[in-house]
Amino acid sequence: MQPQSIAITSGKGGVGKTYLSINLAVAIQRLNQRVLLFDSDLALANAHIFLGSQVHHTILDALSDHMSMRDVLTEGPDGMKLIAGGSGLSELLGLSPDLRRHIVSMFSDLSPYFDFLIVDTAAGIEENVLDFVEAADRIIVVVVGEPAAFVDAYASIKILSQESGRDEFDVVVNMARDEAHGREIFNRFKSISSEFLDVKLNHIGTVPHDEFLLQAVSRCQPIVKCFPDAPAAKAIERIASAIMTSQPPEPTGVHRGFF
Repeated sequence: MQPQSIAITSGKGGVGKTYLSINLAVAIQRLNQRVLLFDSDLALANAHIFLGSQVHHTILDALSDHMSMRDVLTEGPDGMKLIAGGSGLSELLGLSPDLRRHIVSMFSDLSPYFDFLIVDTAAGIEENVLDFVEAADRIIVVVVGEPAAFVDAYASIKILSQESGRDEFDVVVNMARDEAHGREIFNRFKSISSEFLDVKLNHIGTVPHDEFLLQAVSRCQPIVKCFPDAPAAKAIERIASAIMTSQPPEPTGVHRGFF
């Protein structure tokens, strides 16, 4: 069985997308799965910082043909693996569509070794982001309860729906007061989106504001590892379980996936 690929996107920066990605990767790994995290913010990668991992190789090394995809894997917490993007590498800015498709196709070599691929996307809705999101089996959109985040998340869903024919998206509400507040934010976002878009949105979970989050970030560790009983950690574990117990949408049109 081929791995399931999950893109985590938002349209807007500053909504906690990367930190959610690294924690979900660790949480799913702890459910006896083999997880690979791909930091697809190719020029400003920082997932390794939040993981507390030291990176010796990046996706650029695999593109150079001197190393295989297995050679550029970085060890993460609890046995999960990371493929890092670059940081300040001009070579990874403005990649051509053919090169982005080539990066996607390179993941096939890793298919026997993983059960899940988590793709942490860059902020924004430019082609560098959209190509990686469209290649995923499941798309999780991160939303927070502020107008700018609504607008950017809506724009991401609209463009993805128009360009790829995708009509089903999971939504995680981040930084909510509690579960009820998260449901309220989701319902508002769904109401706005459904008025103009023919898409299905699934509320897959809410991550609350949590005083332990800042402490975990300052330690450069996932909160599910250093504060496993914190409310945010428990919420992320519930999202991981929801992913494990649900099927991604059936692909529509011509789906050129990672695997």
